[in-house]
Amino acid sequence: MEAGKKKRFYWRWKWKRLITVFVVGYLGFWSIQSGLHIWVLSHDEATIMHHIQVVQSENTRLKQDMQELHNPALVKKMITGQIPVPNPNKP
Repeated sequence: MEAGKKKRFYWRWKWKRLITVFVVGYLGFWSIQSGLHIWVLSHDEATIMHHIQVVQSENTRLKQDMQELHNPALVKKMITGQIPVPNPNKP
């Protein structure tokens, strides 16, 4: 062997290793994507549930106001100023 020649180093990728790296990378990428989508969907679900609760509470209050307006004695007191008129914008 000559002193000037160096032995070259070659990366030898076996097919099994290449396929394994590809499959693990592919599954890792889509696992992260799925986790992010699940997190976003759970956040959106919590937001929507909060909005539903707000609307249900407003609906209950408006139903009570409607019952008061169907009572002629209370309407007469509202017209005469003895009791305040319900305000739907008031929390």
